[in-house]
This record gives sequence, structure tokens and C-alpha cells, in this order.
Amino acid sequence: MTAAYEYARAMFMISEEEHCSDKMRDEVEIVRATFLSNPDYSQLLDTPALPKDKRLGLIDEAFSSLNPSLVNLIKILSEMRLSYVFPKLAEEYFALYDQSRGILRAEAITATPLTKAQSDAIVKKLSAMTGNTVILKNTVDPSILGGVKLRYGGIQLDGSVKERLNKFESALKSTVV
Repeated sequence: MTAAYEYARAMFMISEEEHCSDKMRDEVEIVRATFLSNPDYSQLLDTPALPKDKRLGLIDEAFSSLNPSLVNLIKILSEMRLSYVFPKLAEEYFALYDQSRGILRAEAITATPLTKAQSDAIVKKLSAMTGNTVILKNTVDPSILGGVKLRYGGIQLDGSVKERLNKFESALKSTVV
């Protein structure tokens, strides 16, 4: 288990106990976005050159409107020089949140945007297969030429035209005439 997972798990358990997991998810996303868009900020929070009281003051200044448990976690990470792990911690928190709610996030990569009917069909099929509520994100990648590349829960199914052409090419190369 990574430190990010352990902290995320603790934060998730606290948010469940406080019945504020939905709000906490939104606030974790705010902090994650802040750290990702300002990498120098997390580096500043981890630097020993800045006195502890100054670092903690910066955290209070930036995040005072958020859940106190979350603010305290950011302070702990800063004290341990681990602020840089917050984006990974956030991803772990989101995964725990989704798992507890029966949510499966999937990505359909297509050459052109999916129609509503196509998207609905994929969601329906995945929901039936997994028993989860599916949230589908469509990413457009013209290089796959056609078909669908589907990613969910650590699984990738590649039904793209490009993949089929690659397999066909490999089969032709290995054929002896």
C-alpha cells in the first residue's frame, strides 16, 4: 500500500463517518486542481527553507473554507514533506468513493464523437456486465481510424480499425506463400 492510498483511505473513512463524502469529493478535487495547476505551490509547502508556521499559514490562507479534516491532512502532508503526493491521494480517494457507490468510470476512445445512442448502448452493456452505474467519457482520437477502444477498471478492449489492420498485417507477414 502506498502512502497516498493510506491517507486517502483514512480521509474517505472520516468523510463517511461525518456523512460528507459527496462534499469532500468536491473539495478534494479543488485541492487536487490547485496542486496540479500550481506545482510550485506543493513544492513550497514541502520546502524545509520555509518555517513550519509559515507553511501552515499558507495552507490556512488557501484552504480555510474547506472541511477542517481535509485542511489538517494537507498540513500533515506538508509537515512530512509529502504535499506532492496529493494528486495521487485524490485519485485514490475518488476510486474509493466510486467503489463505495457502485460507480464504474469508463473511457471510450473513438475516431469521431459518439452519438447519444452509441454512448447509451455502451453504458447499458457495461452496466449489465458489471452491475455498476457507468459514467462514460468519450475521447476522440482520429488515429484509431474507426471502431472503439474501451477502457474501464484496468481493462482495455481494443476494437479499433487500426488494431484490426495491425493484426491483419501481422498475420500477412507471418504467412508463408
